Amino acid sequence: MATSRAEETSDARPPLLVVAALKRELAVIARDRHGELALLDTGEGPRNAERALRAWLNTQQARAVINIGLAGALSASLQAGDLVIAREIRGPERRVDASRSSLFQTAAPLDGVRIGTAITVDEIVCKATDKQRLAEDFAVTDTAWVDMESLAVAEVCDELQLPYLIVRAISDVFDEDLPLDFNRCRDREGRISPRKVVQAAMARPRAFKGLMALSRRTDLCAANLAAFIRRLLPLL
Repeated sequence: MATSRAEETSDARPPLLVVAALKRELAVIARDRHGELALLDTGEGPRNAERALRAWLNTQQARAVINIGLAGALSASLQAGDLVIAREIRGPERRVDASRSSLFQTAAPLDGVRIGTAITVDEIVCKATDKQRLAEDFAVTDTAWVDMESLAVAEVCDELQLPYLIVRAISDVFDEDLPLDFNRCRDREGRISPRKVVQAAMARPRAFKGLMALSRRTDLCAANLAAFIRRLLPLL
């Protein structure tokens, strides 16, 4: 289900656990082979994120959690590849103040990142009109983005009194649609099925161009997230 990697550090401290929904979001960090990091891919969505993170933390120790991944912009000023850090995380009925975490206070002053609000939902937001509706529903006035895992990760870490940081890279901007309705491509566990994506694209060949562009953006986002981790590690 999920994969993890941890290596002993020279002082045998527990690792920093870097959590993402997808292996691809962790790929560049995995190639860097940071000895003090453990990596966990949970699958998409809040239920998968909570279940996999709890399972990992039930059997292993981490000194802090860094949650990375892709997000859709809920602010027109955000561009593809931009890095954002959550000061606050909001869901339909819940809100978490992420700024209290010591990791947020360490990372927030770094150059090249925007600070704002993560909106967590349980479906992939594929249409620009849906992003605009979310921005209105949550009365977004600052930098904001939408993802599916931030709130679940934050709540588990708060419960266990673990420092955490929510970091995202923008994969799709405020006024653009994704090339497919990826919610129709998810399996019973909520993960996106590559087979279903191919089938959906075959039924809508014009989507291939958009899928290729999204793939390039995903690689850009993964590289930017890995570069951020490299800059953050010496501060921790």
